[in-house]
Amino acid sequence: MTATRALTADGTVHDSPDPVMLYDLLSELNLRFPFLIVERADGRDPEQHYIQAHLAEDGSCLVEYRDGGPDQHFRTVVAPPYAMKGHDEVAALVTSWAQDDGEWLQRGHWQRVRV
Repeated sequence: MTATRALTADGTVHDSPDPVMLYDLLSELNLRFPFLIVERADGRDPEQHYIQAHLAEDGSCLVEYRDGGPDQHFRTVVAPPYAMKGHDEVAALVTSWAQDDGEWLQRGHWQRVRV
């Protein structure tokens, strides 16, 4: 697994989270603590190389990844309900990205984020 670091909405940092920890951290998303960021910890600029999940009030989950500068910023939306099938789908995306296996690229309907 590629070296990563996970940051929770309450400010907790987890170095080198394994797939089980990522799954558990994503299961804890709620409207009070709605996001998780996983960044590369292998020397690449973490502000430019990350994936993040953000739980919305409607139960959907926005997943974004960045693989370089602003022109390499993409998002997909996982339909609600997050607490049911959405959580597994988001966990699969985030874990695949953390493992750097490329499957996450095929799993999401990624659209470039325009700023």
